[in-house]
Amino acid sequence: MLRVRQLGPLGLGRHFRGAAGTSASTTRPRVLILGSGWGGAKLARGLDKDKYDVRLISPANHFLFTPLLPSTAVGTLEFRAIQEPIRTIPGLSEYYQAKARTLDLEKQYVSCEGIFTGRSFDVSFDYLVVACGNKTNTFNTPGVAEREGEEVFFLKHLHHARQIRNRIIECIERAANPTLTDAERARLLSFVVVGAGPTSCEFTSVLSDFLRDDVAKWYPEEAKQAKVTLVEAGPRILGPFDAALAEYYRGHLVARGVEMRTATSVTEVRSGTRWL
Repeated sequence: MLRVRQLGPLGLGRHFRGAAGTSASTTRPRVLILGSGWGGAKLARGLDKDKYDVRLISPANHFLFTPLLPSTAVGTLEFRAIQEPIRTIPGLSEYYQAKARTLDLEKQYVSCEGIFTGRSFDVSFDYLVVACGNKTNTFNTPGVAEREGEEVFFLKHLHHARQIRNRIIECIERAANPTLTDAERARLLSFVVVGAGPTSCEFTSVLSDFLRDDVAKWYPEEAKQAKVTLVEAGPRILGPFDAALAEYYRGHLVARGVEMRTATSVTEVRSGTRWL
């Protein structure tokens, strides 16, 4: 959600207070934007830079076209094709690759932590825009947060897609080892997608296509044993969409060999076992 709030009267000569004690003044009201996603990047581009001193803070130094993110996880698209550097925004006064940690409403500044240095610095503002997006809800399911980056992966950022891509190839390479038992090989070639919203359904489609069309060329035996399962707690996939569209897409996935498990909730993730 994009939230814009005027915090106090417009002032002149606002200052940036850095870790080294540096300062820079401006004669334009400063608009400070937190986040480089759809809301933050769009606003940063659209604001009149002749009227406002526009600055942006985000851990990600790019805008990400998220609808195509699933395709990068299997190599259909290169990562560079779906991102645009924040510093290419015309007229942007400054971009800080950092995380906003605290906010002082009375003094009108945000305390930040640099991504690479870990050092703190403050940025003052006349207007503050909070467009930070959100994180994947784990619903406190045991094992999900603990196993993130190991067997569990989210899909919201570029580094998530890279992790997934590397893990898929790793699992297939491991499965090709002749010393493995059938049970070990089956576990490595079992891919589970949790949640049946638009992103999950799109990723399930590209993953099944990747296994069928690409992996089959290089790992024919492993591709035959690969299994993709889509798990959804609700009664059907694509819950917010029209039922006819959801049913059509369900048929699309089933035709590609995807196992569908609706009305099924994940209760725990345990390392080294086959089942969720």
